[in-house]
Amino acid sequence: MAHVLVCGAINWDTTCLVEHLPIPGEEVTCDSVSEVPGGTGANAAVAAARILGPDEVALFAALGRDSITSVQLAILDTEGVAHGPVARISGQSSGRAYIFVDHSGQNVIASSVGANSALNTRHARQAKLSTLLQKCRCVVLTDPPLQVASYLLQAAAALDLPALWDPGILIRHGWNVLAPLTRNVDTLVLNEVEARQLFCAADPRDIVRSLDLRSAPSHLVLKQGARGSLTVDCATGATTPIPPLPMEKLGLQVVNTVGCGDVFLGTYAAYLALGFERRQALLIASAAGGLNATRPETRGGPDRTSLEDAVHRAASLGFTLPHTEGSVG
Repeated sequence: MAHVLVCGAINWDTTCLVEHLPIPGEEVTCDSVSEVPGGTGANAAVAAARILGPDEVALFAALGRDSITSVQLAILDTEGVAHGPVARISGQSSGRAYIFVDHSGQNVIASSVGANSALNTRHARQAKLSTLLQKCRCVVLTDPPLQVASYLLQAAAALDLPALWDPGILIRHGWNVLAPLTRNVDTLVLNEVEARQLFCAADPRDIVRSLDLRSAPSHLVLKQGARGSLTVDCATGATTPIPPLPMEKLGLQVVNTVGCGDVFLGTYAAYLALGFERRQALLIASAAGGLNATRPETRGGPDRTSLEDAVHRAASLGFTLPHTEGSVG
Protein backbone atom coordinates (compact mmCIF):
# COMPACT_ATOMS: atom_id res chain seq x y z
CA MET A 1 0.00 0.00 0.00
CA ALA A 2 1.35 3.43 -0.93
CA HIS A 3 2.83 5.53 1.87
CA VAL A 4 2.58 8.81 -0.07
CA LEU A 5 -0.47 9.97 -2.02
CA VAL A 6 0.08 12.73 -4.58
CA CYS A 7 -2.75 14.67 -6.20
CA GLY A 8 -2.14 17.08 -9.05
CA ALA A 9 -1.75 17.59 -12.75
CA ILE A 10 -0.36 15.12 -15.27
CA ASN A 11 0.63 16.65 -18.61
CA TRP A 12 2.45 15.98 -21.84
CA ASP A 13 5.08 18.71 -22.25
CA THR A 14 6.41 20.30 -25.40
CA THR A 15 9.73 21.94 -24.51
CA CYS A 16 11.55 24.39 -26.76
CA LEU A 17 15.18 25.33 -26.10
CA VAL A 18 15.82 28.95 -27.10
CA GLU A 19 18.78 31.30 -26.83
CA HIS A 20 16.72 33.73 -24.78
CA LEU A 21 13.10 33.93 -23.65
CA PRO A 22 10.99 36.04 -26.03
CA ILE A 23 9.57 39.38 -25.00
CA PRO A 24 6.07 40.42 -26.12
CA GLY A 25 6.03 40.83 -29.89
CA GLU A 26 9.35 39.06 -30.43
CA GLU A 27 9.82 35.89 -32.46
CA VAL A 28 12.66 33.56 -31.51
CA THR A 29 13.92 30.35 -33.09
CA CYS A 30 14.09 27.02 -31.26
CA ASP A 31 17.42 25.22 -31.04
CA SER A 32 15.56 22.01 -30.25
CA VAL A 33 12.06 20.75 -29.48
CA SER A 34 11.29 17.76 -27.25
CA GLU A 35 8.12 15.96 -26.15
CA VAL A 36 8.30 14.63 -22.58
CA PRO A 37 5.93 13.63 -19.75
CA GLY A 38 5.27 16.22 -17.09
CA GLY A 39 2.65 17.79 -14.85
CA THR A 40 3.20 18.99 -11.30
CA GLY A 41 1.48 16.05 -9.61
CA ALA A 42 3.04 13.36 -11.77
CA ASN A 43 6.48 14.98 -11.48
CA ALA A 44 6.25 15.05 -7.68
CA ALA A 45 5.00 11.44 -7.58
CA VAL A 46 7.89 10.19 -9.73
CA ALA A 47 10.41 12.08 -7.59
CA ALA A 48 9.00 10.50 -4.42
CA ALA A 49 8.88 7.03 -5.99
CA ARG A 50 12.54 7.23 -6.95
CA ILE A 51 13.29 7.67 -3.25
CA LEU A 52 10.78 5.26 -1.71
CA GLY A 53 10.66 2.51 -4.35
CA PRO A 54 7.91 0.79 -6.38
CA ASP A 55 4.27 1.03 -5.24
CA GLU A 56 5.12 3.28 -2.29
CA VAL A 57 3.64 6.32 -4.05
CA ALA A 58 0.17 6.63 -5.56
CA LEU A 59 -1.03 9.32 -7.95
CA PHE A 60 -4.57 10.73 -8.04
CA ALA A 61 -4.87 12.69 -11.28
CA ALA A 62 -6.89 12.87 -14.48
CA LEU A 63 -6.24 11.98 -18.11
CA GLY A 64 -8.53 12.07 -21.11
CA ARG A 65 -9.34 9.08 -23.25
CA ASP A 66 -6.84 9.80 -26.01
CA SER A 67 -3.54 8.57 -27.43
CA ILE A 68 -1.53 10.19 -24.65
CA THR A 69 -3.26 8.25 -21.88
CA SER A 70 -1.74 4.81 -22.45
CA VAL A 71 1.72 6.32 -22.88
CA GLN A 72 1.45 8.26 -19.64
CA LEU A 73 0.27 5.23 -17.66
CA ALA A 74 3.05 3.06 -19.10
CA ILE A 75 5.63 5.62 -17.99
CA LEU A 76 4.16 5.69 -14.47
CA ASP A 77 4.39 1.88 -14.44
CA THR A 78 8.06 2.07 -15.33
CA GLU A 79 8.66 4.59 -12.54
CA GLY A 80 6.89 2.43 -9.95
CA VAL A 81 4.07 4.92 -9.31
CA ALA A 82 0.73 3.28 -8.47
CA HIS A 83 -1.75 4.85 -10.91
CA GLY A 84 -4.94 3.00 -9.99
CA PRO A 85 -6.48 6.27 -8.72
CA VAL A 86 -5.87 8.08 -12.04
CA ALA A 87 -9.25 8.96 -13.58
CA ARG A 88 -9.76 8.65 -17.33
CA ILE A 89 -12.43 11.19 -18.25
CA SER A 90 -14.44 10.92 -21.46
CA GLY A 91 -14.87 14.07 -23.49
CA GLN A 92 -11.70 15.60 -22.12
CA SER A 93 -8.24 15.83 -23.66
CA SER A 94 -5.20 14.97 -21.56
CA GLY A 95 -3.33 18.00 -20.24
CA ARG A 96 -0.50 19.58 -22.19
CA ALA A 97 2.11 22.21 -21.34
CA TYR A 98 4.15 24.39 -23.66
CA ILE A 99 7.52 25.41 -22.25
CA PHE A 100 10.30 27.72 -23.40
CA VAL A 101 13.70 27.16 -21.75
CA ASP A 102 16.67 29.48 -22.35
CA HIS A 103 20.36 28.59 -22.21
CA SER A 104 20.60 29.57 -18.52
CA GLY A 105 17.83 27.11 -17.63
CA GLN A 106 15.13 29.72 -16.95
CA ASN A 107 11.67 29.07 -18.32
CA VAL A 108 8.15 30.26 -19.07
CA ILE A 109 5.21 27.85 -19.17
CA ALA A 110 1.69 27.91 -20.60
CA SER A 111 -0.59 24.98 -19.80
CA SER A 112 -3.71 23.55 -21.41
CA VAL A 113 -5.13 21.85 -18.32
CA GLY A 114 -7.63 19.58 -20.12
CA ALA A 115 -8.80 16.68 -17.98
CA ASN A 116 -6.89 18.00 -14.96
CA SER A 117 -9.59 20.64 -14.49
CA ALA A 118 -12.41 18.06 -14.61
CA LEU A 119 -11.22 16.05 -11.60
CA ASN A 120 -13.81 16.14 -8.82
CA THR A 121 -14.81 14.54 -5.51
CA ARG A 122 -16.83 11.86 -7.30
CA HIS A 123 -13.58 10.63 -8.84
CA ALA A 124 -11.99 10.69 -5.38
CA ARG A 125 -14.73 8.46 -4.00
CA GLN A 126 -14.53 6.13 -7.01
CA ALA A 127 -10.77 5.82 -6.43
CA LYS A 128 -11.47 4.85 -2.79
CA LEU A 129 -9.03 7.46 -1.54
CA SER A 130 -10.44 7.28 1.99
CA THR A 131 -9.23 3.68 2.18
CA LEU A 132 -5.88 4.48 0.55
CA LEU A 133 -5.23 7.33 2.96
CA GLN A 134 -5.47 5.02 5.97
CA LYS A 135 -2.12 3.49 4.98
CA CYS A 136 -0.45 6.75 3.98
CA ARG A 137 2.17 8.68 5.90
CA CYS A 138 2.00 11.89 3.87
CA VAL A 139 -0.31 13.58 1.36
CA VAL A 140 0.88 15.93 -1.38
CA LEU A 141 -1.29 18.34 -3.35
CA THR A 142 -0.10 20.48 -6.19
CA ASP A 143 -2.87 22.12 -8.20
CA PRO A 144 -6.03 19.97 -8.27
CA PRO A 145 -9.38 21.79 -8.52
CA LEU A 146 -10.34 23.50 -5.27
CA GLN A 147 -13.13 21.06 -4.43
CA VAL A 148 -10.66 18.17 -4.69
CA ALA A 149 -8.08 20.03 -2.61
CA SER A 150 -10.68 20.70 0.08
CA TYR A 151 -11.83 17.06 0.08
CA LEU A 152 -8.31 15.67 0.45
CA LEU A 153 -7.17 18.20 3.03
CA GLN A 154 -10.16 17.42 5.24
CA ALA A 155 -9.63 13.67 4.81
CA ALA A 156 -5.93 13.97 5.69
CA ALA A 157 -6.71 16.08 8.75
CA ALA A 158 -9.22 13.50 9.99
CA LEU A 159 -6.43 10.90 9.91
CA ASP A 160 -3.80 13.30 11.31
CA LEU A 161 -1.70 13.00 8.16
CA PRO A 162 0.70 15.79 7.18
CA ALA A 163 -0.54 17.47 4.03
CA LEU A 164 1.84 19.42 1.81
CA TRP A 165 0.23 21.86 -0.62
CA ASP A 166 1.84 23.72 -3.50
CA PRO A 167 -1.22 25.44 -5.03
CA GLY A 168 0.53 26.66 -8.19
CA ILE A 169 -2.04 27.98 -10.67
CA LEU A 170 -4.73 27.95 -7.95
CA ILE A 171 -3.30 31.16 -6.49
CA ARG A 172 -5.37 32.98 -9.11
CA HIS A 173 -8.32 32.48 -6.74
CA GLY A 174 -6.63 34.75 -4.17
CA TRP A 175 -5.80 34.27 -0.51
CA ASN A 176 -9.38 34.89 0.68
CA VAL A 177 -10.43 31.70 -1.15
CA LEU A 178 -7.38 29.60 -0.28
CA ALA A 179 -7.09 30.63 3.38
CA PRO A 180 -10.05 28.58 4.72
CA LEU A 181 -8.42 25.42 3.32
CA THR A 182 -5.00 26.00 4.86
CA ARG A 183 -6.04 25.25 8.43
CA ASN A 184 -5.63 21.58 7.44
CA VAL A 185 -2.24 22.12 5.76
CA ASP A 186 1.01 21.06 7.37
CA THR A 187 3.21 22.88 4.83
CA LEU A 188 2.14 25.49 2.29
CA VAL A 189 4.77 25.75 -0.45
CA LEU A 190 5.06 28.91 -2.56
CA ASN A 191 7.65 30.52 -4.77
CA GLU A 192 8.40 34.22 -4.49
CA VAL A 193 6.18 35.22 -7.41
CA GLU A 194 3.22 33.32 -5.91
CA ALA A 195 3.85 34.85 -2.47
CA ARG A 196 3.75 38.35 -3.94
CA GLN A 197 0.54 37.58 -5.79
CA LEU A 198 -1.17 36.22 -2.68
CA PHE A 199 0.20 38.58 -0.03
CA CYS A 200 1.71 41.47 -2.02
CA ALA A 201 4.94 40.49 -0.25
CA ALA A 202 7.71 37.91 -0.38
CA ASP A 203 9.26 38.88 2.96
CA PRO A 204 8.25 36.26 5.56
CA ARG A 205 7.78 38.95 8.19
CA ASP A 206 5.11 40.64 6.11
CA ILE A 207 3.46 37.34 5.22
CA VAL A 208 3.26 36.14 8.84
CA ARG A 209 1.76 39.47 9.91
CA SER A 210 -0.99 39.05 7.31
CA LEU A 211 -1.98 35.54 8.45
CA ASP A 212 -4.88 34.75 10.74
CA LEU A 213 -3.23 32.07 12.88
CA ARG A 214 -6.59 30.42 13.54
CA SER A 215 -6.66 29.24 9.92
CA ALA A 216 -2.99 29.41 8.94
CA PRO A 217 -0.94 26.43 7.78
CA SER A 218 1.44 25.00 10.34
CA HIS A 219 4.46 25.83 8.19
CA LEU A 220 5.23 27.92 5.15
CA VAL A 221 8.05 27.14 2.73
CA LEU A 222 9.15 29.94 0.41
CA LYS A 223 11.10 28.67 -2.60
CA GLN A 224 13.78 31.19 -3.58
CA GLY A 225 15.24 29.58 -6.69
CA ALA A 226 19.04 29.60 -6.80
CA ARG A 227 19.08 31.03 -3.23
CA GLY A 228 17.46 27.91 -1.76
CA SER A 229 14.33 28.23 0.36
CA LEU A 230 13.06 29.46 3.69
CA THR A 231 10.82 27.58 6.09
CA VAL A 232 8.62 29.48 8.55
CA ASP A 233 6.81 28.15 11.61
CA CYS A 234 3.59 30.13 11.27
CA ALA A 235 2.69 29.87 14.97
CA THR A 236 5.99 31.29 16.28
CA GLY A 237 7.37 33.08 13.24
CA ALA A 238 10.68 31.22 13.61
CA THR A 239 12.49 30.85 10.29
CA THR A 240 15.16 28.51 8.96
CA PRO A 241 17.00 29.22 5.71
CA ILE A 242 17.48 26.07 3.62
CA PRO A 243 20.61 26.49 1.49
CA PRO A 244 20.82 25.61 -2.20
CA LEU A 245 23.04 22.77 -3.35
CA PRO A 246 26.50 24.29 -4.07
CA MET A 247 26.34 23.52 -7.78
CA GLU A 248 29.55 25.14 -8.96
CA LYS A 249 31.63 23.67 -6.14
CA LEU A 250 30.32 20.23 -7.06
CA GLY A 251 31.13 20.82 -10.72
CA LEU A 252 27.45 20.88 -11.72
CA GLN A 253 25.78 23.12 -14.30
CA VAL A 254 22.17 24.25 -14.52
CA VAL A 255 20.54 23.01 -17.73
CA ASN A 256 16.79 23.27 -17.10
CA THR A 257 14.87 24.46 -14.03
CA VAL A 258 11.49 23.15 -15.22
CA GLY A 259 10.13 20.62 -12.73
CA CYS A 260 12.70 21.37 -10.01
CA GLY A 261 10.01 22.64 -7.64
CA ASP A 262 8.02 19.44 -8.19
CA VAL A 263 11.10 17.31 -7.42
CA PHE A 264 11.68 19.43 -4.31
CA LEU A 265 8.12 18.78 -3.13
CA GLY A 266 8.10 15.05 -3.92
CA THR A 267 11.44 14.52 -2.19
CA TYR A 268 10.33 16.51 0.87
CA ALA A 269 7.25 14.27 1.14
CA ALA A 270 9.29 11.10 0.70
CA TYR A 271 11.69 11.94 3.51
CA LEU A 272 8.88 13.00 5.84
CA ALA A 273 7.29 9.60 5.11
CA LEU A 274 10.62 7.97 6.01
CA GLY A 275 10.50 9.70 9.40
CA PHE A 276 13.13 12.40 8.83
CA GLU A 277 12.94 15.63 10.80
CA ARG A 278 11.30 18.42 8.80
CA ARG A 279 14.33 20.66 8.30
CA GLN A 280 16.54 17.74 7.31
CA ALA A 281 13.89 16.58 4.83
CA LEU A 282 13.86 20.08 3.33
CA LEU A 283 17.66 20.15 3.07
CA ILE A 284 17.66 16.87 1.15
CA ALA A 285 14.79 18.15 -1.00
CA SER A 286 16.87 21.23 -1.83
CA ALA A 287 19.65 18.94 -3.04
CA ALA A 288 17.21 16.94 -5.17
CA GLY A 289 15.89 20.09 -6.83
CA GLY A 290 19.45 21.18 -7.60
CA LEU A 291 20.37 17.84 -9.10
CA ASN A 292 17.25 17.86 -11.24
CA ALA A 293 18.33 21.21 -12.72
CA THR A 294 21.37 19.48 -14.23
CA ARG A 295 19.15 17.38 -16.50
CA PRO A 296 17.20 18.43 -19.60
CA GLU A 297 14.12 16.36 -18.68
CA THR A 298 11.06 18.01 -17.14
CA ARG A 299 10.29 15.03 -14.93
CA GLY A 300 13.01 13.41 -12.90
CA GLY A 301 14.83 13.53 -9.63
CA PRO A 302 17.64 11.34 -8.33
CA ASP A 303 17.33 7.94 -6.69
CA ARG A 304 17.94 7.74 -2.96
CA THR A 305 21.51 6.44 -3.16
CA SER A 306 22.79 9.09 -5.56
CA LEU A 307 20.88 11.84 -3.74
CA GLU A 308 22.26 11.01 -0.32
CA ASP A 309 25.74 10.64 -1.79
CA ALA A 310 25.46 14.17 -3.21
CA VAL A 311 24.24 15.51 0.15
CA HIS A 312 27.19 13.84 1.87
CA ARG A 313 29.71 15.31 -0.59
CA ALA A 314 28.10 18.75 -0.37
CA ALA A 315 28.20 18.76 3.44
CA SER A 316 31.97 19.28 3.36
CA LEU A 317 31.33 22.36 1.19
CA GLY A 318 29.01 23.98 3.73
CA PHE A 319 25.72 22.43 2.66
CA THR A 320 24.29 22.14 6.17
CA LEU A 321 21.38 23.53 8.14
CA PRO A 322 21.93 26.89 9.83
CA HIS A 323 20.43 27.67 13.23
CA THR A 324 16.74 28.54 13.34
CA GLU A 325 16.26 32.29 13.58
CA GLY A 326 13.90 34.07 15.94
CA SER A 327 10.39 35.29 15.28
CA VAL A 328 9.79 37.29 12.13
CA GLY A 329 6.49 38.58 13.41
